Amino acid sequence: MELDITPMIDVVFLLLIFFMVTSTMKQDTSLQVPPARHGEGVSTDAATVITVASREGEPQIFLGPKVTDQAVSLSEIAAYVQQGIDDPDGARRTVIIKADRELPSGFIEEVARAANQVDGVEKFYVGVEDKQ
Repeated sequence: MELDITPMIDVVFLLLIFFMVTSTMKQDTSLQVPPARHGEGVSTDAATVITVASREGEPQIFLGPKVTDQAVSLSEIAAYVQQGIDDPDGARRTVIIKADRELPSGFIEEVARAANQVDGVEKFYVGVEDKQ
């Protein structure tokens, strides 16, 4: 007696293709932010996000939630925050600073001071990892 396993192989391949198409790959995060101890998450959709990353031992500032090839200086932060506040679709009066955990806190304070020069900022947050 022979067992025909062709239908079983077909089902296995269909399931494999289904899970490959419907799954999402975990994106590689480029920042090593510290873990959260208290608090709740804040949506980045309605906020102005500033990213500070350590590249070759030097802190670099990026306007937006991702690290790109275009780093900016401290003097460009105020204009970016003002642009977020003046956004006609809904004012982004919340500022989130995402920074690598090995960066000195003094540099993060300088970034926060540069963003705080703009009138109309309601809240500041420093990005951290979700609680485990």
